[in-house]
Amino acid sequence: MATFIVNGGKKLAGTYEVSGAKNAGPKLIIAAMLSDKECTLRNVPRISDTEKIVQAINEMGGKCEWSGDHEVKVNCALLSKSDVPAVVLTARHAVLFIGATLARLGKVRIAKVGGDDIGKRPIDRLVAGLASLGATVNQTTNFLEMTLPERPLSRDYTFAKNTHTGTESLILGSIFNEGDVTIRNAAEEPEVDNLIEFVNAMGARVRRVGERAIEIQGVPKLLSGATGVSVYDRLEAATAIAFAVMNDGGVEVRNADPAMLVSFVKELEKIGVELKWQGNSVSAIPSTKYLTPSTLKTAVHPGFMTDWQPIITLLLALKAHGRSEVHEMIYEQRWSALREMGKMGARYELFNPVGYTANDYNFNEREFNAGDPYGAYVYGPTELVGATVDSLDVRAGITVLIAALFAKGESTILDPQGHIDRGYEDIVGKLTKLGADIKRI
Repeated sequence: MATFIVNGGKKLAGTYEVSGAKNAGPKLIIAAMLSDKECTLRNVPRISDTEKIVQAINEMGGKCEWSGDHEVKVNCALLSKSDVPAVVLTARHAVLFIGATLARLGKVRIAKVGGDDIGKRPIDRLVAGLASLGATVNQTTNFLEMTLPERPLSRDYTFAKNTHTGTESLILGSIFNEGDVTIRNAAEEPEVDNLIEFVNAMGARVRRVGERAIEIQGVPKLLSGATGVSVYDRLEAATAIAFAVMNDGGVEVRNADPAMLVSFVKELEKIGVELKWQGNSVSAIPSTKYLTPSTLKTAVHPGFMTDWQPIITLLLALKAHGRSEVHEMIYEQRWSALREMGKMGARYELFNPVGYTANDYNFNEREFNAGDPYGAYVYGPTELVGATVDSLDVRAGITVLIAALFAKGESTILDPQGHIDRGYEDIVGKLTKLGADIKRI
């Protein structure tokens, strides 16, 4: 639970250090459940979701502890409890416990998983994938119970629609299969590859065999110990680059891997942003010109990430001259940041894009409503003013926090569910170091 007080209008300057990825480091800890030897995970972000996973592993009988500022040691030799602890259920990573626990213990019981309120985000695709391996499923209103044979049979499974956590869960559930499992229409995100690299270091045999295709060659239980290193967070990097642009330069962003930011950087270049790169460090070149309005759609990787949408929308509202059009293709309810920015003076209009059907969107077809607003017109430039706003999910929370840095006057960001701390390590310390007037109460 947190409340942030921000006095906007301060010129920022200095170096911003991007942390390990929220969507990578914590998942490596979960993957260590497939070994009965000690594993070491490095570059793990110190965020609340990670802390919940550490606690959950310990409650299930494993031993998991911080051995450094960003290093975690895990030993699951005595892992024995197949009920996923309640402490981790508010983290979206909790769904990874399903595949890992099934593979390790042959059964799992988990209550309804939480996460951000950006759409219904059901786990149907994940459950269907595991069922294809031979898992039995008993699902009630509040609980999911599953069992899995010790050596699942060979399968060739195609996801109906792309799913990041579904792909990772099916990888974890397939590692001890009796033959080969091939996953098609699999997610291509770099965090998935980071997971594959780590499980292979433990002795698994997982590889990409074509576009959106992953093959898992079964190995005997259990995996060996290994060291894994989390990739840096491309979502945090994009956020930092965006506010460096809003700041008209003066901020260097470090640990920003350009290979993981291709579609984001292309969008910035399209609207007129100039960046200067030195390896994995980047800064924005100051400009007196307004940015060009944009028309963009979110997409599965390697397209423009849905998690980048709120921060690019803020940038367009602040710096672009004219009307931009943003079309959200991944989640059906991802406008909370824009609505909160509206309290600060941002000008926008939600609309229903014409000519699209349920098949065009990546959320489940039953969630599609032809009359719902999956697009937004955003008008800029806008001078924001301080206001009291809510942090309603991880990316919306950081977006309104950044908006407050560039608004006139004082803003209060209410975050009773701790969304910002779920995704951004020591954000107050990092921004204060740059000269922001921000405090947590």
